[in-house]
Amino acid sequence: MARPLRIEFEDAIYHVTARGNERRLVFRAERDRKQFLTLLARSCERCEVSLLVFVLMGNHFHLVAQTHRGNLSRWMHWLLVSYTTWFNWRYDRSGHLFQGRYKSFLVEEGEYLLELSRYLHLNPVRGKRLGEGSPGERRKRLREYVWSSYRGYAGLAQPLAFVQEEMVLAEMGGPRRGRAVRYRRFVEEGLLREIASPLEAVQWQAVLGSESFARRIQDRMSDLRDGRQEVTALRRGTVVLSPKAILQTVAKRYGLPVQRLQERGGHGLEARNVALWLIWEKCGLSQREVGELFGGMNYAAVAQRLRRLKPESRKTAAKLISEMSNV
Repeated sequence: MARPLRIEFEDAIYHVTARGNERRLVFRAERDRKQFLTLLARSCERCEVSLLVFVLMGNHFHLVAQTHRGNLSRWMHWLLVSYTTWFNWRYDRSGHLFQGRYKSFLVEEGEYLLELSRYLHLNPVRGKRLGEGSPGERRKRLREYVWSSYRGYAGLAQPLAFVQEEMVLAEMGGPRRGRAVRYRRFVEEGLLREIASPLEAVQWQAVLGSESFARRIQDRMSDLRDGRQEVTALRRGTVVLSPKAILQTVAKRYGLPVQRLQERGGHGLEARNVALWLIWEKCGLSQREVGELFGGMNYAAVAQRLRRLKPESRKTAAKLISEMSNV
């Protein structure tokens, strides 16, 4: 069977996993895990990657991360080679540490990302051996497991500096202050009832997300297979518009100066949200680049606004695009 293509682009979110060669341990002691996390933090800084979730098991690991430069392969190569070199030195061994190449698939943010984070965080108390005991006993072990990002997410420990929690926790809704508690309840609900594995919904060994998200990724895969240069407008439709034109059109529609749309502090301004959504959909920019146009918003804030745009605002945006396309 042909190996699935690596689809790499700016601000893509991936689930990445690698298993020890012949299923052997890749973390034999606490020191090994500490060294891996040190290298993981360093790799994220070097390669401009936002780490969202991590879980270290005995013979494998899981990572969920957003690559801001479209460089998944470069990031994982640096991390795995660096750790393998250190591990081989520590245990006076040589050769491969991991089995084949790492596995990865793209993840759609929002509900799919949230469900995946829960499933992965439950890994240390799942399975025939690790899942033994009552729900209370499993909950205790889960909360005490320090080799994952769960304790920080759940408010049980200080969040690790190199883990970016905002994108996942924003899905819990409500006041920011209580999100950790709500997330903890959400995850630990999986100790009381069987939850479906989101991994079973992965399409073509490459995509976890909605049908519209899968279609957009399929377009990218087709371009790669055909050997064509990847186009920038791979969201909804193929119309490419300039941010300037969109800002001017939205400003005219709402009777506002363009500067008002872009300045910071317009949190409840519908026109600003419509302009932000249109530029994301029609200009082929990353979330980081969109945020820079709107007063330096970070990518998590941009993602949250995109997810929460009101239906009536989307209808207005669709009308504006139709008008611009007919000019």
